[in-house]
Amino acid sequence: MLSHGLIVVLAVVLLLVLIVVRTPIFIALAVSGISGLLCLSGFGGLKLVPLAMGAQLQEYALVAAPLYILLGEALAVTGLGRDLFAAAHRWFTRVPGGLGASAIASSTLFGAMSGVSISSVALIGRMAVPEMLSRGYKPGFAAGSVAASGALAMLIPPSLMFILYASVTGESVASLFAGGIVPGLLLAGLMIGYVVVRAKLNPASAPRDGERFSWRERWAAIGKITPALVLIALVLGSIYTGFATPTEAAAIGALLAVAMTGLVYRKLGWANLKLIFASTATVSAAMLAIVGSAFVFTQMLVVARVPENLTDFVVGLDVHPYVVLVGIMLVLVLLGCLVDAASLMLVVTPILVPAIEELGFDPLWFGVLLVVNLEMAVITPPVGLNLYTMKSVVPELDLGAVFKGIAPYLAIEFALILVMIAVPETATYLPSVIT
Repeated sequence: MLSHGLIVVLAVVLLLVLIVVRTPIFIALAVSGISGLLCLSGFGGLKLVPLAMGAQLQEYALVAAPLYILLGEALAVTGLGRDLFAAAHRWFTRVPGGLGASAIASSTLFGAMSGVSISSVALIGRMAVPEMLSRGYKPGFAAGSVAASGALAMLIPPSLMFILYASVTGESVASLFAGGIVPGLLLAGLMIGYVVVRAKLNPASAPRDGERFSWRERWAAIGKITPALVLIALVLGSIYTGFATPTEAAAIGALLAVAMTGLVYRKLGWANLKLIFASTATVSAAMLAIVGSAFVFTQMLVVARVPENLTDFVVGLDVHPYVVLVGIMLVLVLLGCLVDAASLMLVVTPILVPAIEELGFDPLWFGVLLVVNLEMAVITPPVGLNLYTMKSVVPELDLGAVFKGIAPYLAIEFALILVMIAVPETATYLPSVIT
């Protein structure tokens, strides 16, 4: 009879093989999880599958996810992405690499409205990258700035990744949202700083143009995006003032976003209405399928007592807790090259959080740190979804150039992880003040 450890290893190998042969991730997780449960507990273990999926999908925090997706999809059809990029361009026009900085700034703002990184890449990339290419920007420079900054949607609230983390750990969604604000803005600032410095040192990669805008034009551009900014301020403000829970705020925000699309932007025709609800249903169904199948896989790990054994092993190591933490971060970076961020989040969280707590680390801080780490997954070949989204919306881009352009941003993400490890208050101070 196979040992529990060997069964888990074989299940993980099966999962990786299915991923390599391009099996949809929810099928790969479900098949490997069910196979492991069969080997561990026989057919009786399969009773855990519907129970596990039902228990996880009934988690109250998950109700917010489709609502935030609906909010983002409603704003996407308004032409808001174009207006965000235009407004940022008018304010960054005199800065070296101004179009790249504008793309990052507009991705940051849209990330605060959608919570879905590929939506941000698709919306901003469709306008920003062709504009940069037409003005002589290097393809890697242009694509990298959009693909990397699109990942900010995972960190800046309302973030779907924090909702998933909360659904597994029971942490407060509001506290996680607050914890992501400072790291998210710091990361956006580091990305803009890199773009400006590189354009200054190597003007050929991002030629400056002579376009100038008056102050009136700049403020007029801000006026076009003000309704959406007010909406996001109302949603987040209602959470942090205690007026509404994150789920209630999501419902209010989604309703106001649909109303704003029709009454303010005049874009709520029948075609756009179908597009909004079809896109919301597609993204939500894909996400919930992954959530359910990932929980089947983690249930197999629980039956095999992997979280308990890992906790005992980690606590028993005769090394400093920070050494263990850095080791975990490096392993997650490697796994992120193979598994998409949401699936990895759902699989590793129930395994790692007990060990992290035993080492004396704050699970809220670790949740923010984990999301920063998983941001790297969506921009890391060969699985990085943002890279392929970038290629799909700008087909003339060479995928090799996209991969090359993203490399500096991986270093920036890792630098932020080191900052957060050295200064945990970057993620914990704001939640302690607000909540």
